[in-house]
Amino acid sequence: MAVLAASSVKVASLPLPVGPLSDYGSVLDRHGREEILALIEAAGMTSGIVVNILASWEDPYGDVDRYAHAVLQAWGLGQGKTLLAVFLKTKEDWSVSVVPGQGTALAHPGLAESLEKGIANLVAHRRIEEAMRQLFTLLGRQLAPPPTRPARDRSGGAGRALPIGLGATGGLAVLLFTLRRICPRCGRLLRIRERRFFGRYGSRHRVYYCRRCGYSRSKGGEG
Repeated sequence: MAVLAASSVKVASLPLPVGPLSDYGSVLDRHGREEILALIEAAGMTSGIVVNILASWEDPYGDVDRYAHAVLQAWGLGQGKTLLAVFLKTKEDWSVSVVPGQGTALAHPGLAESLEKGIANLVAHRRIEEAMRQLFTLLGRQLAPPPTRPARDRSGGAGRALPIGLGATGGLAVLLFTLRRICPRCGRLLRIRERRFFGRYGSRHRVYYCRRCGYSRSKGGEG
């Protein structure tokens, strides 16, 4: 009974998810949340992996890896094609643990470990928002389709492989398009402003701009 009671305390002390991004550590402002949520959505569209992120200042286990695995199960992410990144602040230091659901571990062995190593240095230097963005950059690179080779088999094997390659390439294009919406100066999500010339059916001029640093970019160049 004592063991069960202790276990109940552990489960009860775990945070509840607030959508795919649970920022209990107050890492992001409103624009930062919009940016990370857009990256989460793009990753799901291109890779089929449901990404969840937790930033927390509390760890009932005293170990970020145990904490991440407990949250993965408590949030119902353990069996699917999922990925959970937990950013934990302890006093003044940050640590990170990236853990996969069973579906992700089977489809992409070693992916979670590679992503965790790729952002570990940013986390160690307390650049947490940048580490979150880098997580998706690395995810896109890891899942990018390999270069295609000329097919030797003329019996139709190349024809079957073509739709698969086009689908993977299209998915990567969606992710890269989303990443281009990120401001190259400060990393915020770029806003869009459009102007029409010569009436409703005239030409359109689209400007991408950053509300934070003033960066702007149009089809004709940068400002």
